[in-house]
This record gives sequence, structure tokens and C-alpha cells, in this order.
Amino acid sequence: MNAQRLLARKVSFSPPGEVSSVCGMDIAYRGEEGFAAGVVLRYPGLDEVEVSTDTGMALVPYMPYFLAFREMRFLVPLFRKLRTRASVYMVNGHGTFHPEGLGAASHFGIAFDIPTIGVCLSPLSFSGGSVEGDRLVADGREVGAVIRTRSGRKVFVSVGHRMSPRLAEEVARACMRGHRLPEPLFLADLYSKRAMEGRP
Repeated sequence: MNAQRLLARKVSFSPPGEVSSVCGMDIAYRGEEGFAAGVVLRYPGLDEVEVSTDTGMALVPYMPYFLAFREMRFLVPLFRKLRTRASVYMVNGHGTFHPEGLGAASHFGIAFDIPTIGVCLSPLSFSGGSVEGDRLVADGREVGAVIRTRSGRKVFVSVGHRMSPRLAEEVARACMRGHRLPEPLFLADLYSKRAMEGRP
């Protein structure tokens, strides 16, 4: 898609300076209604700093490779509601490991020019994309890593924006706390589902 290709040109692989906090962002759906949650944690201690939620109706249907166009409707207002500006934002979605080099994490990062990391539980299949051992490669460039949990399950971590593959992997590994997802996303997933269920 032309819009994705144009935005992908803006993706930066230059990492931020010191990382002192990480925000996980996730969305749970009930039909077309979305329940978004953002959880800011100190890094590397992972103490909770702030939690915010937001709800609304999806404006576009789900389409493979175009998740950002559905999820930005929720990520944008959620980001604006959060009082804390985190060093890095971890999005439940792909970053540059994407056929156009622009998954939801990259799209979100470019929109606000913030450092982002994409985290998914399964890889996308596309021409030019490959999993080479524990590295994610797109069009001949290393863009991320495969992290294996203690139970042997895989997590796919890629550069979103203003991030390097090595730092994305380092931050994701440091945020592992016994769940398959890194702790910021595990908590964001938990709070988004609580919001969907009407629980605090």
C-alpha cells in the first residue's frame, strides 16, 4: 500500500538514549468495540507508574498486514491520555518485520516520533521476510529477534521506530517475568481485558 511505503521511509533504526521506563499498549476487542490499555513501568525494575484505558468503536475492519489502520484509532487517544511519557513504547503488533516495513508498532512510533518496539506471538509470512535462527530479517536487513521463553515458546520482537534490533531485544528480554509476553504487554493485555469485562 502506498501510504505504508511512504511512512516506512521515515522509520529510524537509531535507538534512544537511556531507557528509564517502558509503556506496554494493547487492545482487546468485543466485536467492533475496542478496549485499549497503556501501562507504564519503570525500567529495569518494572514497578508500575501509570495505567490508563480508553474505549471506542473500530473505524475499519481487520485486514491482514493493515492492523495499524484499525488500531491507531485506539492507540492515538490512549497515548494522549497517558500523563507519563515513557522512554520506549511496546506495542502488541509487528514493527518493521512486515511486508511494507511498517507494522502497527512502526506506524504508531512514526505518528508521534517516539521509540517503539513491536512484539508478536507469531511471525508474518511475506516475500523478503525470514526467521534466520534467532534473528528476524526483512529484505536482507536484520530487524529484530526471536526470544524463547523458559517453556520454549517463541516471541517475535522487531524494531518499530527510533530503535535498534539489539536494543529492542535487550529491552524485551529484560521485561520477561515468567509470562510469554514481556511484562508491560502482559499487564496491558490484562488491563484491556478487565476494561472489556467492566472490572477495574
